[in-house]
Amino acid sequence: MTPPCRVAAIPVGPAGPDPDALWREVEAGISEAAAAGAGLAVLPELTILPFVAGEDPARWRHLAEPADGPTARRMAALARRHRLALVFGASLSEPGEALPLNAALLAQPDGSLVRIAAKHRLPPPLPGERFGEADHFQSGPAEGRAVRVGFPGGVSLRVAALVCYDRRYPEAWDAAAAGADLVAILVAGPAPQDPPGFFTAELAGHARRCRVAAVAAARHGTEHILGRPVRHDGDSLVVGPGGHLLAAWQPDAPAAVISPLVIDSLPASVRLSLPTA
Repeated sequence: MTPPCRVAAIPVGPAGPDPDALWREVEAGISEAAAAGAGLAVLPELTILPFVAGEDPARWRHLAEPADGPTARRMAALARRHRLALVFGASLSEPGEALPLNAALLAQPDGSLVRIAAKHRLPPPLPGERFGEADHFQSGPAEGRAVRVGFPGGVSLRVAALVCYDRRYPEAWDAAAAGADLVAILVAGPAPQDPPGFFTAELAGHARRCRVAAVAAARHGTEHILGRPVRHDGDSLVVGPGGHLLAAWQPDAPAAVISPLVIDSLPASVRLSLPTA
């Protein structure tokens, strides 16, 4: 059996006008994950940016950065310093494009960077709001890419990603899981009106069907948008390829959700019960 890989989901609080406090929280979570032996840590969608989908995009477009911008370079430096891979979210400007991508990037332990996904499905404006995500971002490609990440002990996993709303679609999971062992789920939006436990069940069902592990990171806390409070659930968890919940964030828990993960742990009896391509 393949040795276990330790993975981490790092929920962070909502961003404010000054990102320094959020950076401190990000760095504390990464440090905790590295100290626990994690080889991969996942951060939320648009990791250090406010959730601004309902606001005038003209106020926020300047926050988009190129793939080698300040945020990406700082994440790459953290990955290098702590010797682990980081999946994080960013507003990624594209040459010649009016709107940025809502992207997931992967920083390897050597500091190299690659975009592994960009949000393809952009949800409409929330009730009563003038703007939606399509006013802020362009739609990304339907398919991302799986990138191999090395773990301590010589084990490696192929890592892909889905950005928030894309996780709702089975075909998005199919595309992400093709050639991947693990799908990172980056979430930032306000708490959806789903039944309690639905997020966990949703990810567990897709992970089991696609036979991949899932690591989800989300925001927690409350930020003020258009003069009203918007609550974030902080749903961050690790699910095994059999759909089993391995670890989940609690409000009074440490900064990172950390779990050992064995990719080939799906019992033969479970494999026989699942459809094959």
